[in-house]
Amino acid sequence: MLGILDYTLKSSFEAGLLVVTLLLYLYLTLPDMKSKVKYVWIGTGLALVFATVLVYGVDFWGNRELFEFAWLSSIFPVLALLILTGRLALKSKSAQFAMGPLVLLTTVLLVTVEGIELVGFPMKIFVQARSFINTELILKVIGALFGIFLAALFGWSYFKSTRKMNKQLVIITAATLVTIVLVRHLISLLQLGMTLGYIPVTPVLVSVIAPAINTYYPLFFYALVLLVAVQVILARAGSKKPVQQEYENPALRRKFLAEYRNQLRWLAVTGVLILTTGTLLGVGQVYSNKKVKLSPPVPVQAENGVITIPVTQVNDNKLHRFNFVTQNNVTMRFIVVGKGNGLFGIGLDACEICGVVGYYQRGDNVVCLNCDVIINKQTIGFPGGCNPIPFPNKVENGSILIKTTDIMQKEQVFIE
Repeated sequence: MLGILDYTLKSSFEAGLLVVTLLLYLYLTLPDMKSKVKYVWIGTGLALVFATVLVYGVDFWGNRELFEFAWLSSIFPVLALLILTGRLALKSKSAQFAMGPLVLLTTVLLVTVEGIELVGFPMKIFVQARSFINTELILKVIGALFGIFLAALFGWSYFKSTRKMNKQLVIITAATLVTIVLVRHLISLLQLGMTLGYIPVTPVLVSVIAPAINTYYPLFFYALVLLVAVQVILARAGSKKPVQQEYENPALRRKFLAEYRNQLRWLAVTGVLILTTGTLLGVGQVYSNKKVKLSPPVPVQAENGVITIPVTQVNDNKLHRFNFVTQNNVTMRFIVVGKGNGLFGIGLDACEICGVVGYYQRGDNVVCLNCDVIINKQTIGFPGGCNPIPFPNKVENGSILIKTTDIMQKEQVFIE
């Protein structure tokens, strides 16, 4: 649940920040362009629709990397053109007319990048599920929807709190936010360019890109969270309560006092939400990085082409891991789990989705080490989902019998 919550919260949080930044750009930097706000909302809707089509309905013509490279490349000139046109819009009617389509296009380009991650969350949930009704699946769906809801609530409160904030603070924060996002996109663009052969792969470039991708890339998102937190703190510290002497008309003072209190309330809500977001993401990060050490496998050998495991060795309803070295010197791991009533779930210590990462026992559950999905013991021995890859076996005369010819049909799974 925490893993999928972390996934949807990150993508929807960043998408929300970008939408709010575009709205603030129109409200504060270009107050005469408020009529163009509708293009932000239309662009957001189109971006989500477009992202859904890309994730579920398009095969990228066999080259997803090329598509992503072209998409990210278009963000930079379009955003630069939007800023330039915004500067000209105050004096040129043609520039004012162009602002609407440019705002729409910029929104679609920026939000679709995050939208692809966001709308893809059902694939992460259901591709690993063997059935559509189970506790694990329900918890993951709840976690995913809660992440989206929390991000949407934060986006709304952030917008409400920043509209009355110091204009310079908002502009500096927005510029920094967009810079962080663009730097991250630039790193992705360079990586894709190197992969496609458009950019020469040099030792210097690799020494810069490799650590940026492997080590620092996740930190860009946390930089956004920290940036907003600092903005809220500075805004609260700079809030000035209206003084009686500043207003000759008491009604006017009451009006500004009400606005001041309303601003403080929205700042408080935004502060609580950013703290909640940071805490959940921190817990999710710790949870996802939690290392589980697999129990060492017990070596087994075959006699006359048959691997024999005494039932008394594995009838405690615990997960037992074995390895068998084939004649091709390939080490194959498999697990045996007691299901009760003399039945056993037997399969490779690998699945078709996550590969050879293996399984471990958590309480009474068998769990995939890679995706943390809980495997129903009663389904072990059957194909599908994240289940261990099955192979023929039988229980006879108090022993589990596995023919080497049967298990070696899956030998390719463990060949790197």
